[in-house]
Amino acid sequence: MKKKILIFGAGAIGRGFVAPLFFKNNYEISFVDSNMNLINKLNKKKKYYAGLIKKNKYDLSQILINKTYHVSEKIDVRSFDLVISCVGINNCYKNYELYKNARYLISCENDIETVTKLKKITKNKNVFFGIPDVITSNTAPKKILKKDDLTVISEDGVLVLEKFVKQLPKEIEFVTKKDLKKHWICKLYIHNAPHAIAAYLGYLKKLKFIHESMQNEKIKKIVEGSIKEITDGLVNFKVIDKKFAYHYMKKELKRFSNKLLFDPISRVARDPIRKLSKNDRLIKSIQIALYSKRLPSNCAIGILAALKYYDKNDEQSQQIKYLMENFGEKYVFKKICGLDENDPLIDFCLKQNIKI
Repeated sequence: MKKKILIFGAGAIGRGFVAPLFFKNNYEISFVDSNMNLINKLNKKKKYYAGLIKKNKYDLSQILINKTYHVSEKIDVRSFDLVISCVGINNCYKNYELYKNARYLISCENDIETVTKLKKITKNKNVFFGIPDVITSNTAPKKILKKDDLTVISEDGVLVLEKFVKQLPKEIEFVTKKDLKKHWICKLYIHNAPHAIAAYLGYLKKLKFIHESMQNEKIKKIVEGSIKEITDGLVNFKVIDKKFAYHYMKKELKRFSNKLLFDPISRVARDPIRKLSKNDRLIKSIQIALYSKRLPSNCAIGILAALKYYDKNDEQSQQIKYLMENFGEKYVFKKICGLDENDPLIDFCLKQNIKI
């Protein structure tokens, strides 16, 4: 009898990475989402294609779907062997009533603190943190989309997960709590921060995909500079050992330049208020980069670019634009970034020039 998995979030991570990983290990796949158009398509087709990048080409595989639920539906969550949450930090807590009944819940959200919070509000002790060490795209090249407009593209990545008793696919990398935290720190600062910087700078050049940003020599230099500032800061602050940190850094730079990923700038840049908040990737990274023994000018340029990001479909970018126009840059650093008005980092950032 097949094991059953319920994946909350049929987006890039859920559809592009998690579902293919478990499908090839003989799990029956079901999704939960809030997008009715997507739900109707998935329920009508009962299948889609996932494109895994292997040896510089796409390895397309068909993923069969049992059912896709709307998040408002009554779902027998207890009937599933495993539940995975990849709906975004802002949405995962809204699902706590459904998560209460999960036998095992893996939070693949972009914040390790979601586990503590979900355990508290669901009163479910079987909540674990998973890190999808992968870049997935919520789209695909046009020639592939012609075959199936639900196709998504992903690297051949790995799910890093805290050890627990449940039997799971062998492709999962099980680690101790200590090592899981090490992976998370690298994901947040060495991956997420420069990835976001590449997106915001690419937006300013009116580019569409991350690999296009990395083809721009000036943007590439800033992204490479920022990741070096952050990595050296983590090493000098003795947060991560040098060997692991530098391996992670080289891996990320290669990823960002992957022309086959078609990773949309709009996906990486969205929710800029969260990404500019005091304890998230951009502000925390520049504070860490101060330990790199040089002024983190590349991180500062990335923050300035984030403040200039605007997408009519992104509510947070609209809020930043309003605050910038009506109250000024220093107010935004205080209000959004949580910095004291006398923090020298504010003036340091504002003195930078974005020359791309």
